[in-house]
Amino acid sequence: HKAPSKYYLDRDELIKNLKNYKFNLKENGFVVIQNVFKKDYIDQIKDAYFNLFKGNFIRKEKNWIQISNPEIPHGCGDHPAKIFVKSKLFLEFINNDILKEISKVLLSSKESVLTKRAIIRSFSKISNSTTAAHRDREYYKSNDNSKVVTVWIPLGNADINHGQLIYLENSHKAFFKDRSELKGKQRIISYDLGDLANKTSKNWLIPKVNKGDVIFHCLNIVHASFESNSNEPRLSCDLRFGTDLKYLDQRWNNYWYGDDGL
Repeated sequence: HKAPSKYYLDRDELIKNLKNYKFNLKENGFVVIQNVFKKDYIDQIKDAYFNLFKGNFIRKEKNWIQISNPEIPHGCGDHPAKIFVKSKLFLEFINNDILKEISKVLLSSKESVLTKRAIIRSFSKISNSTTAAHRDREYYKSNDNSKVVTVWIPLGNADINHGQLIYLENSHKAFFKDRSELKGKQRIISYDLGDLANKTSKNWLIPKVNKGDVIFHCLNIVHASFESNSNEPRLSCDLRFGTDLKYLDQRWNNYWYGDDGL
């Protein structure tokens, strides 16, 4: 189902009413903030990332196409993703003041602090790596889940054909077994999105996300992604902002790499 209008908010509207604006993230679970970044800036980040690869991706006009998988596992060893998350360009991007300001509004806080571990992912029809149904609270342990928000930033196309991120409606209000102490794939709720929707009597919501938009969601909401039907890779990064250092997961206090076990 398409996500209704209540799940969208324009950046300019938010900025104009920054001190007085209230958005009930606890009620809705997620929100798409539209036009956060200029499209050219997103392209700059995307180009810098794929230019680090040698032979796995080629550029056709304004799009990147994956032609093979890197020999090194994603984010491990000398894989470009592991290098890119430490780059000046990427760090300036994720430390942008607008993300911090929006996080403060959504967390109803005077402050917001960015967790150091920032993940960057890329997959396409060739790599065929999707995100199964899960909650971020199983991977990010906070003293108070209401004091932390996930920020998901698509760096290019992220529609149904490119690994769209989707949300199980109102699942942040439902009971699910706490899997935070389990390991690896045991923390996943389900690989079968249709079956999970039927068992919980809930709909999957598909938000429309354009280049420059950013999704913010709470740690408790169940989300997943579609498989990619394109050789154009879906590139994205996700961050965590908390209201205070004491609410951050201290295990996330280092740069991300593919086999860090988190």
